[in-house]
Amino acid sequence: MYGNAMYEMARLRIAEQQRAAREAGEARRAAARARHARKEAPETIATPVIPDFAEEMFAATGDAVPEPRRERGRHARSGH
Repeated sequence: MYGNAMYEMARLRIAEQQRAAREAGEARRAAARARHARKEAPETIATPVIPDFAEEMFAATGDAVPEPRRERGRHARSGH
């Protein structure tokens, strides 16, 4: 009588361990799938918009004229 009870307890314990191992394996695989999906997801890169044409580049400035350069020293243009 005790032999059958011990056998049943051992069988239930082994079944429970196998179920826990299966669930742990599924959790590991799910985590690996999530990591893999994150690696393959496209990165969002924020870059400034570069205008294609000069009209677009200078459209915001309107008719503004730059201020003339101020020369420093006596021979600023000649470099002497």
